[in-house]
Amino acid sequence: MKLLRLTVLLSAGFVLRAGATDLTPHFITQSRDGVMIRSPYFADGSRKFGIRIDAETKLSASDGGALFRFDKMPEASMRLRQSPLPAETGFGPEALEGYQQAARSLLPPGAAGVTLVESQSNPFPINHWESLRITYSYQIANQTHRQSATFLNLKPTEQIVVQAAADERHFEDVSNRAFSIVRRWHEILPEEAEPFN
Repeated sequence: MKLLRLTVLLSAGFVLRAGATDLTPHFITQSRDGVMIRSPYFADGSRKFGIRIDAETKLSASDGGALFRFDKMPEASMRLRQSPLPAETGFGPEALEGYQQAARSLLPPGAAGVTLVESQSNPFPINHWESLRITYSYQIANQTHRQSATFLNLKPTEQIVVQAAADERHFEDVSNRAFSIVRRWHEILPEEAEPFN
């Protein structure tokens, strides 16, 4: 019965729930040590949560979330989006199959030879977050790719998905970059959030 409820939730798609963090990237110009820097952030009501990315990472809005691209790996990507499952689902063994279905639904159209690689509990051991990562291997145009979907509870009532995808050769690098970006998630204090013109 619980699996049926998870399936229904998945078919409903990704909806921005009331009170959820807006994962569409916004930008603010801040002064750091006298240098003006354009910094990305995500809004949660009046609160702002910043991330840090390097010059080789490009960030844009995509499907109600954020898309990260990497200059040295043009076919690799990372996405932040709302989860199709509520945070209250939890990460117990009874929910694993539902999360695997959700992760599989995020694979690109045309993915063939799909194989479950692993399920990993709490791959982001930071901020007291709970998370679950599901990784699949698949073929596109006779090339092997991997994609992970990390379901992460930002807060007790909100779950997001961190997707990392690349050809097999670049997957570990993209996974490391995804972790580096997520672990730099930080609240921007009001005095830091004033734009400079």
